[in-house]
Amino acid sequence: MNMHDNAPVIVVESLTKVFGRFTAVDRVSFDVERGEIFGFLGPNGAGKSTTIRMLCGLLSSSSGTARVNGHDINRDPELVRQNIGYMSQKFSLYKDLTLSENLAFFGGIYGLEGERLRERAAAMIAMAGLQGFEKHLTGTLSGALQQRLALGCAILHEPPILFLDEPTSGVDPVARRLFWDLIHDMAGRGITILITTHFMDEAEFCGRIGFISAGRLIALDTPSGIKRQTDAATLEEAFIKLAKS
Repeated sequence: MNMHDNAPVIVVESLTKVFGRFTAVDRVSFDVERGEIFGFLGPNGAGKSTTIRMLCGLLSSSSGTARVNGHDINRDPELVRQNIGYMSQKFSLYKDLTLSENLAFFGGIYGLEGERLRERAAAMIAMAGLQGFEKHLTGTLSGALQQRLALGCAILHEPPILFLDEPTSGVDPVARRLFWDLIHDMAGRGITILITTHFMDEAEFCGRIGFISAGRLIALDTPSGIKRQTDAATLEEAFIKLAKS
């Protein structure tokens, strides 16, 4: 099913996840447009990762639902996974494989082979500025290089939607800035990006942001809109005000 160009590619409706007596995600609703960089912000334990894992078809919802590129996360999780790239906080790379071997491994998972795999791997190495490191063991690379390799692995198969879960924690500010340049470049090519972060300066780079606190979406707007609403000079100040109210 192809989405119309002007229809949202992610539609989240009253999404809820309960673990025992604990409600991790509480009736969250939002849409994300094609080519948008949507930031999902909140403190650790607020429900960001649980929401992303549901949207990636890795976890079913307790109630409510979401559609990702037209596919229902509970009914068609396999189709959801075919339409997305996912990069977790821990950069799920194999440290004892070389950079090239990691690209080949993930390419195989996504069904790429032969010439197509070689072309895509070369494109990812160029995009991420990893030339010259192809034969290096991944575990010996710096955090910043591992981060860019993990991004390359997540978009090898050219997914229309990319989920990034805290992708910049653990890398230095310069590497974070370079990473955001790559993200803006991808959004410019029409890839939709949903990114979770707890770095308020990064939230300024997003088109819109959703603030989540204790499983609930407490604000949803552009960074400047949220600061206006809360009469705050910075997003950090805005978030403190919102979390208290």
